[in-house]
Amino acid sequence: MIATLAISEEEWQAFFRGTTLRRVKTGTDLVRAGDLVQSAFFCIEGLFRLYYTLPDGREYNKSFVGEREFFTSYGALITQRPSFFSIQALEDALVLEIPYPFLQELMNAHHKWERFVRQGVEALYLKKEERERQLLYASARQRYDHFIRQYPSLAGRLPQYQIAAYLGISPVSLSRLLRSQKS
Repeated sequence: MIATLAISEEEWQAFFRGTTLRRVKTGTDLVRAGDLVQSAFFCIEGLFRLYYTLPDGREYNKSFVGEREFFTSYGALITQRPSFFSIQALEDALVLEIPYPFLQELMNAHHKWERFVRQGVEALYLKKEERERQLLYASARQRYDHFIRQYPSLAGRLPQYQIAAYLGISPVSLSRLLRSQKS
């Protein structure tokens, strides 16, 4: 969890001067696998998925991002290598785009922003570590239950095939799992 930092009006003004407010339509990829990534994003409204596409065309959702969350292909951003995954809007969205060179300048000029970014990266790392543990050790039922606890509002916003792609199972398997839960 990111701690609340006392960021001054001057520091907020510096932040907003270097960012761009962007409307994103449903289905738009902010990042495509293979792209060089130049910015991080903050979701003001809407819903995104971060997903991998296999050579055979199957897609696996890495993560979902909703309101008040930062997101990007962080590894691609800091290494300036192509992204391995795509980021797609699942709903019409409004994001704040933060160019990486500007973010670096901001962190160098204002210690609080550096701490804020570090805490955000730490939170993402913890989320990633938990996701890996779930995929390695948990059954499909346990992964679904964890998904519902982690993303309680998403079950009603996402089609089942998107949830299945996150859980690493087929839509048919998810349907069976949900049917057996009702029995």
